[in-house]
Amino acid sequence: MALSLALIILLGLLFNKTFDRINLPGLLGMLLLSILIGPHGFNLISDEILMISPELRKIALIIILLRAELGLSKENLKQVECQLLK
Repeated sequence: MALSLALIILLGLLFNKTFDRINLPGLLGMLLLSILIGPHGFNLISDEILMISPELRKIALIIILLRAELGLSKENLKQVECQLLK
């Protein structure tokens, strides 16, 4: 599981920088990476990561919204946090 997380993070950063250098959105590179290393590509991600993917998607959504500086209230974040803890 640790290897899969390291693979996702390191390759994600690499794809982000690469796509930024060729004047494409870094998020596009990360999406391409997820297709390549996911179960529909080369299947490099462990099954443990795939089992917790719904929780990881919620966390990723929160991070994306925060980075985009969309107005998130504390109440909404607390609701999402409560859902994650269930």
